[in-house]
Amino acid sequence: MSRLINISGTTPIEDFSYRYKMPTVVGKIEGKGNGIKTVIVNIGDLATALNRDPQEVNKFFGCEMGAQTTFNEDTMKAIVNGAHTDPKLQDCVHKYVEKFVLCPNCGLPETVYSIKQGCIWHKCAACGAKEMVDMNHKLCTFILSQEKKLKDKKKKDKKEKAKKGDDDGSDKAEKKKKKKKSKDSDDDKKEKKKKDKKKKDKKKSKKKDKDSVSDAADGVDDLSLGSEVDDANVRNMAINGVQAFMKENPDASADEIAEVVVNQQMASALKSHDKVHIFLRAVITSDFFKKKEVETHAETISKITQGNPIMQRHLISAVEDICADDILEPKHFPVVLKQLFDEDALSEDSILEWAFDGRSEYTSDSLEEEARAKLRGLAEPLVAWLQEDSDSDDSDSDSDSD
Repeated sequence: MSRLINISGTTPIEDFSYRYKMPTVVGKIEGKGNGIKTVIVNIGDLATALNRDPQEVNKFFGCEMGAQTTFNEDTMKAIVNGAHTDPKLQDCVHKYVEKFVLCPNCGLPETVYSIKQGCIWHKCAACGAKEMVDMNHKLCTFILSQEKKLKDKKKKDKKEKAKKGDDDGSDKAEKKKKKKKSKDSDDDKKEKKKKDKKKKDKKKSKKKDKDSVSDAADGVDDLSLGSEVDDANVRNMAINGVQAFMKENPDASADEIAEVVVNQQMASALKSHDKVHIFLRAVITSDFFKKKEVETHAETISKITQGNPIMQRHLISAVEDICADDILEPKHFPVVLKQLFDEDALSEDSILEWAFDGRSEYTSDSLEEEARAKLRGLAEPLVAWLQEDSDSDDSDSDSDSD
């Protein structure tokens, strides 16, 4: 008989009012000799409580116990080869919860997986943290393979749906073609009469059209030809406005400059994240390293982003853009990121999140994928260094706690 207990990792939670509950695992040993096996009777209820796939939970038992597992999705029957007691299985569940369910940041079981570039991340609905799982565990291979199968299935379903739509479309086109053919035969006589009439009308209007064209040309306002201004031109005007202010006020503070940037963005009716694009293009030049432009304007950049992770992702996007638009050479991309990091204008988490997200909602639509991938490759040494630094900090904190 299963009872409800607190969802916890390897450290028990004794709080009776704790709202996250799961059933204790129930195993039933069947068979004997080499054919002995343990059936996880309540795998469905357990997986539902943990918000995970029952096949994944069952696979974890196999990984931890070194046993083969099988799972039937139709009957929800989960089997682990060998004889395993309920306490042993329960210990496995707590290990699974610790590694693949609890948020590493807040410790609550409110996570879902986010898979990017072959890495599995915990995305927490409670605190908003995004932390990578232990990619060295054998279960990660299974999770990634399941994700690939799901993507392949979606692609297949999409193709079949598109094919079905094409077939329906071809049938409609065929019917329309037949209908048109029958109609054309009736319209042939009418069309002939229309053509004769058009020839007569054309001769009469030819002279009139010639005169009206010349009259209309005289009345065109030259400014109206460029009346439609796209977002790029609007942004350029905002950039010029920021540059003009900074030229006229060389001693302006970071707060004053940031306020001008925000005012230019709002006056131009651009999106909020365009602030970082406007300012970077206003102050960064090809001589950025010699003139120490990043160091000089880092405080203003921080004022504009206000430490917001979303704005910092747009800041990286802005650096991508100025490298793609030849304001800076691509090789300077990781240099600018490192300088922004050193000046505390860009956080380690934002850079690592960008590195493993691939093309995302923050990436500019105008940035070609080939160029984005090239910049990501150039930044690889920086990303590796940040990862090593992060791992070193984690190991130091673990040793301190010991």
